[in-house]
This record gives sequence, C-alpha cells and structure tokens, in this order.
Amino acid sequence: MIEHVAMPHGSVVLLEVEDLDAALAALPDAERAHAATLGELRRREHVTGRTALHVALDDFTTPILADDRGAPVLPAGWVGSVSHKGPRAAAIISPAGAGWVGLDLERAAPPKVDIARRILTPREQAALPGSDDDRGLAVTLRFAIKEAIYKAVDPYLRRYVGFTEVELELAGEHCVVTSALGLVIEASWRAHGGHWLATARAIRP
Repeated sequence: MIEHVAMPHGSVVLLEVEDLDAALAALPDAERAHAATLGELRRREHVTGRTALHVALDDFTTPILADDRGAPVLPAGWVGSVSHKGPRAAAIISPAGAGWVGLDLERAAPPKVDIARRILTPREQAALPGSDDDRGLAVTLRFAIKEAIYKAVDPYLRRYVGFTEVELELAGEHCVVTSALGLVIEASWRAHGGHWLATARAIRP
C-alpha cells in the first residue's frame, strides 16, 4: 500500500510493506547493512521508513543514512523527515534552502494514559474539549503536531526541546505556534486513515 497525501509542507508518502524481505532487498547496500544490526521491530521500522523516503525521492540508489541525532540524511538538495506507527511509515521531503521539515504519524485515538499535563501548557490544557474521548483525541493530535515541530527545529537547535517549550493554538487544519526558540515555525495537520498526520517547517529568521 502506497498513498501520496498533499500537505502544506510537501507531499507525504504513506506506505505499509507487505513483503519485508523484498523491501529490504530493494534498499541500497549501506541501508541493508544497517538493518542487519537491528532487532525485528526496529528492522521493520527502518525498512518501511527508508522505503517511504526512497519513494518520495523516486531514487532507490542513493543511501539514506542517519546523522548523530538519528535524523535521515537525504541526498544533496533535499531535506526530509520520517515517522513510523505500527506497520505504517510516512515520509516527507522538501527542497533544501527553505528551512527544515518535520513529520509525525500517530493513531487518532486517546492515549492509554493521560499525558496532557506532561505535553501541554496550562493554556493548552484549558482549551481542551470537555468530554473524555474528545479530550483524548485532542491530546494525541497536539502530541503529533509537537513531535513534527521538534523534528523540524532539531537541525537548528540540536538539543532536547521540552513539550511545553512550544504552545499551539489550533485553527482548522493549521495552527499558530508560539515559542521562545528563536525560529519561525509553521505546523499543519489532518486526519487520514485513522491517524493524525502532522507536518511542520522551521526557518531561522
């Protein structure tokens, strides 16, 4: 299964790999060698994620390795991001030079434990819906958006960014992002196939 989903920060490739061995064999040598060092779950994530990135680039010959912080290193001229959730992977690419992009894929379901106080500012918590199910969905959505943002800002900051260092105000499928990180940050989201799909772009002013 391969889908292309248009988002404000680029086209997102969503896929599920049915034949892991065949998908692994299609990857460049360096990626296959790295996959051999991983456990079963991480190997599947690596193969599905790299496959999604290669589909997005339309290039299965150039290896996509990882930097010292685990982010994919794309061929010259491109930036991108990848996310995994169960058997599904998502990838986004964008031409280099217009900031960094981030992506997250989460199931559109309430979290198993209440994480609102850990990831949301007091103002964000106050804006949550009242019913338990709607509140849980809203928390998971905000988690996905913040994860996408953190991937977009990491190449600039190269440090852990706490969840409450970024505050969101949702407006439709876009949101206003407030932070003291010194970056211009855009974020967008949509519901797709039972998942939250969130993208972000960070630019140094």
